[in-house]
Amino acid sequence: MKKIIESLALSFLVLFLVTACREEEGTTPGGDSTPVATVYQYAAGAGYNPDNDCYLRVATNAAAKETYYLAELKTAKEARQMTDAQYAEYVVQNGKKLDVAASSYKDFYITDLHGLYVVTVVAANGGTRTSQSVDFAGLDYKPYGKGTYTSNSGFFNPASWEVDVEYSEVGNRYRIANNWKKGYGLAFSHDGSKATVYPTTMETGYMHPRYGMVSVSDQGSTYDEATKTFTFVFKFTVSAGSFGNATETLTLK
Repeated sequence: MKKIIESLALSFLVLFLVTACREEEGTTPGGDSTPVATVYQYAAGAGYNPDNDCYLRVATNAAAKETYYLAELKTAKEARQMTDAQYAEYVVQNGKKLDVAASSYKDFYITDLHGLYVVTVVAANGGTRTSQSVDFAGLDYKPYGKGTYTSNSGFFNPASWEVDVEYSEVGNRYRIANNWKKGYGLAFSHDGSKATVYPTTMETGYMHPRYGMVSVSDQGSTYDEATKTFTFVFKFTVSAGSFGNATETLTLK
């Protein structure tokens, strides 16, 4: 009899634990009872423009039956004055449906964005929606003026030339689209004294007769507000090694 009672007690305990687990499943955020699409943002890959192409990954849980996204200028989104729930419904009605299954993920690009954007992703299941958003600053270059660029590397003849400088208020960034050679540009910003180069390493377009393409990497650059001069300290390298550092300057007119 004692063994029978103990066996029955154990059976009820197992049944209680199983029932409890079933009741708890999906009750936490992101659980299977609530559709969730998690958004990850990465740097744009080869063939895309990192200044204006937004690369995203959306990962869904088991409850996400449909997924939508919408990229909209931040000012336009704010002007709608919608609650999160209202905007999620707006995305479902006006955004693009993403071809991604439940418990899966999808990588995709949104290209040619100029300005401060908000990308909102909505996971839906029946009338239930949840949303996540990421910001993207799409650089918007416009003509800024002329400048004089001077290279002390010894690779370029003439060593000084006039350049067209562009500026993007978004990101506070300058650009010379064709600096050393057509198609080989230079982008940079400053904080009043320090200059930052984007990217930190780039090709110049100059082909060394023996070692091939010459690249530069930023070694710490500065800006002089009084003379409107950027001083770039670049290490010049080829596949075989380095030619050492040289100073390049850009003086804005």
